[in-house]
Amino acid sequence: MKVEEVALDRLHEHPANPRQGDTGAIVESIKAHGWFGTVVANKDGRVLAGNHRLKAARELGMAKVPVFRVDVDDETALRILLADNRTSDLASWDDGALAGLLTDLQQQTERGLAGLGWDTADLDALIADVAKTNGSGRVDPGPGEPPETPVTKPGDLWV
Repeated sequence: MKVEEVALDRLHEHPANPRQGDTGAIVESIKAHGWFGTVVANKDGRVLAGNHRLKAARELGMAKVPVFRVDVDDETALRILLADNRTSDLASWDDGALAGLLTDLQQQTERGLAGLGWDTADLDALIADVAKTNGSGRVDPGPGEPPETPVTKPGDLWV
């Protein structure tokens, strides 16, 4: 596997990419943390993974970006493009752990939440959701009212 620095004018956003990214958030991340990762491009220069990173690089006036090149047919190129986007969608967050990390960064670092894609309102909403769900992702309804007809009888043991 070889990564090479490629001039931006030799790369092209894939015309069939259905993904709509937040280029502004990517620009802010690059400003805050520098460039990390690569763009995946086919032999013809069409970007299969990293179309919005390429847009951000253009907005920032970068001349080159690191590229991992593949040599695949058009069908495989589309499959890579779609799989890259979809597999990230299928991931989930551990909201309690995320809230803890974001809180630590906000309170204990100079940069706070800059360049992360979350702001204070997002963090506040996340913390409220974690508190409401006790970290389970499900709202805890609380004890509620007892039923008209008891479901337990003397001597039952609940563990």
